[in-house]
Amino acid sequence: MVLQTSPGGPLRKNQEITCRIDTLGAQGEGICREMGQILFIPYALPGETVRAQVQKVTKSLAFGRLLDVLSPSPDRVAPPCSYFGRCGGCSLQHLDYQGQLVHKSKQIQEAMQRVGKIKMPVPPAVGLDEPWRYRNKTALPVQEIGGQPYAGYYAPRSHRLVPITSCLIAHPACDDATRAVTGWMREQGIAAFNEEENSGLIRHIVTRVNALDEAMVTLAINGKHLPNAPELIKSLQNALPRFHSLHLTFQTTGDNVILGETSQSLYGDKSFVDWACGLSFELSPLSFFQVNSKVSQRMYERALLWADLQPDDTAVDLYSGAGAITLLAAGQCKRAIGIEISIESVENARSNALRNHADNAFFHLGEAEILLPQMLEAGLAADVVFLDPPRKGAHSDVLKAIAKAQPRRIIYISCHPASQARDAALLGALGYHAALCQPYDMFCQTAQVENVMSFERIHSS
Repeated sequence: MVLQTSPGGPLRKNQEITCRIDTLGAQGEGICREMGQILFIPYALPGETVRAQVQKVTKSLAFGRLLDVLSPSPDRVAPPCSYFGRCGGCSLQHLDYQGQLVHKSKQIQEAMQRVGKIKMPVPPAVGLDEPWRYRNKTALPVQEIGGQPYAGYYAPRSHRLVPITSCLIAHPACDDATRAVTGWMREQGIAAFNEEENSGLIRHIVTRVNALDEAMVTLAINGKHLPNAPELIKSLQNALPRFHSLHLTFQTTGDNVILGETSQSLYGDKSFVDWACGLSFELSPLSFFQVNSKVSQRMYERALLWADLQPDDTAVDLYSGAGAITLLAAGQCKRAIGIEISIESVENARSNALRNHADNAFFHLGEAEILLPQMLEAGLAADVVFLDPPRKGAHSDVLKAIAKAQPRRIIYISCHPASQARDAALLGALGYHAALCQPYDMFCQTAQVENVMSFERIHSS
C-alpha cells in the first residue's frame, strides 16, 4: 500500500510518499510494488511502513531514499558499524542475522523461479555463529580527499570514497595494513590514483590473512615502480606482528579491474599458505581463495558429499583457482583435473598438488569454454564435474561441453543467483535435473550469497 503525501498518479522525482514494504531485493533494498511501478528503498525492511523521497523514476522502476521508519519491523536491529548507510560494503546490518539468512534463501528461490523457471525447496542459508570479522581478504580503493590519501569503500552506487579506519567484517590485520600504507603515503608524498585523470600511483590496497594471522599485502599501482619501498616495509613490520610479504600488481589500463595480470614480490621469501579441509594451499597475490574460511570449509564439505565420488571416477573442476576443490576431489577419486585461466592460479594449484602429495591431480591453463571441448575430443571422460565460475556465470559453450561429457552429476557453486539460475535452466534443457540446493552466507552483513547446486543426469527411458 502506498499513501502519497501529494496528489495521485505516477511516481515523480523528489516526491515524498508513505509506503509499506513488501519484500527485499537482490541488493538488500526494501521493495514496494504500487501503481505499476516497483519502488526500491535501501535500508527499509519487509512489513515496515516508511516515509521516503523518490530520487529517480524510469518507465517501470523507481528508486527512493529512506527518510523515516514509521512502523519498524521486529527484525530491525541497530547496526553496530558507524559507517553503515554511507559505505557500500554492507547493506543488511539493520536486519537481524537470522533474518539475513532467511532473506538469502528467498533470494535463491526467487531467482530460480523467475530466471530459471525452476521450483525447488531452498533450505536456510548456512551462516556463522559470530558473523563479524570473518573476511580474510580486503581490497580497498585509495583516493585523495582534501589533498590527502584515504582508503575505504565506495558509497552505494558510486565511486565516491568513504574513508574507513575499521571494518567490522574484516580481519583486524586488514585494518592495520591499510592504515600503515596510507600513513606511509602521507609521509612520503605518494599520490593516490585519480580515476578521472588516470593519474597518481596507488589504486588499491589488498590484504589477505591466513589461519596463522600472517598478512600478505599487495598494492595495485598505476605504474611499474614503487618509490620508497623500504620505508613502507618498515611501516608494515611495525603495524603487523605477523607481516608476511609485500607485492605489487600493475594495473595501468584505466578500467575498474582491481588486479593486474602479473605481480612482483618486494618483501618476503617464503610461500603464503592457508588451509582448508585438512589441506594446505599456497596462494599468490592474484590467486582466488574464498574470503570466509569457516563457511567455505562447510561449503566444500557439502559439495564433496553431494558429488559422491567413487574410487575409479574422473572429476573435472572448472574455474579451479588455486585448486581447492580439485585437490579435495583427488583424495576421493582416481583422477581430478582442474581448468583455470589465471597463470598464477595454475602455478599455485600445481604447487599445491605437490604440497599435498596429490599425484592424481592435474591442472591445465586455458579458457574453460575452449579447453574443455578440446579435451573431450581428445578422449577425456568425466564422471563428476565441479564448476565455480565468476559472477557472470558459465559460458554456454562450457555447459554444452559438460552435457556432452555426460557426467552423472554436476556440482555448481555460484556467488550470483541470477546467473546460476540462467545456467540451471540451460542445464535442464541439456538433460540435467536440479536435484539439491544449499545457500551459504559467505558474505555476512551484505546482500550477497553463495549457493551450491547438485544436478543429476536424466536417463532417457
